[in-house]
Amino acid sequence: MGALFKFLLIFLGGIYLLRLISPFLFKLMLSSFVKKANTQAQKKQSPPPKKTKSPSDSMGEYIDYEELD
Repeated sequence: MGALFKFLLIFLGGIYLLRLISPFLFKLMLSSFVKKANTQAQKKQSPPPKKTKSPSDSMGEYIDYEELD
């Protein structure tokens, strides 16, 4: 009977401590997850080098129309 009481006391005490500590652990895990997500997002957002276009690249082909009589 004494062993059952000791087991229940330790078990309930462990659950109580876990309930006290869990918000801090959750906050720690969430902040580390957000930091990892931010670093991955910054790596993906680094833009590739931009290619400069000359004005002739953006214009179409010049067509000379002849006048018909």
